[in-house]
Amino acid sequence: MTKKSPSGVGLLDAVRREMAEVRHGPPSWWERVAPEHLAELSAIKAAWQSGELGTRKKTLARTISNNLRARGISDIGTQGVLTWLDVA
Repeated sequence: MTKKSPSGVGLLDAVRREMAEVRHGPPSWWERVAPEHLAELSAIKAAWQSGELGTRKKTLARTISNNLRARGISDIGTQGVLTWLDVA
């Protein structure tokens, strides 16, 4: 015998909602950059995904990281950019 959810929400929807509300640690770096930088990063990521920027992912990540540092965003390293390319 199974019980129905008291809220009428399915299990998957309930889990999704609760997971969206849980955060461990600070926001990811790409969630903290200024909107104008995020727009530029989105264009870079689209160019990467289309193959326009080649296939050297680590070199691209290092280049992005160096350019962000030059713009005063100094807490983003190559590994953080690699994660962003994969996740965000």
